[in-house]
Amino acid sequence: MSRLWMAVLLAGFSQLSSAATISYSALQGRWRVEGVQVDNSGIQAVVVNDPQYMGAEVTFFPRKIIWTKGTKERAIDPVMDNCTSPPTLTPADRNDPEKGYQVPDGFNVLCGKQPWGPGAVVTVPTNNTMTLYWYDGAILAMKKTG
Repeated sequence: MSRLWMAVLLAGFSQLSSAATISYSALQGRWRVEGVQVDNSGIQAVVVNDPQYMGAEVTFFPRKIIWTKGTKERAIDPVMDNCTSPPTLTPADRNDPEKGYQVPDGFNVLCGKQPWGPGAVVTVPTNNTMTLYWYDGAILAMKKTG
């Protein structure tokens, strides 16, 4: 397992008590996809370290979320990928009505009152790393770059 994935996993475990107090401002900045894992749903169009996401970048601004860099394999779809309403976070726990969004210590990212993208979930950023659960079962290891 790569160091980045170990850092992401350990970050989640070390933040159990503080996860309930995360605010959207903790996400602000530019994040780059450093690794891709795949969930176990059996329905996905991604592979481990999928080139359609590796190196892509997303910026969490105070009042919007914009994918600022796509990849050769996957261009940014501004309508589906970006959020132009004020983002907020809600717990993505066992009370979430959609099982796919039940991520221990995770947070749903809302764009206004609607889910961002496919219904994104993030983990608490620690040591400039976080996990973003995204389209088609992709679990993106994100590294803060700015």
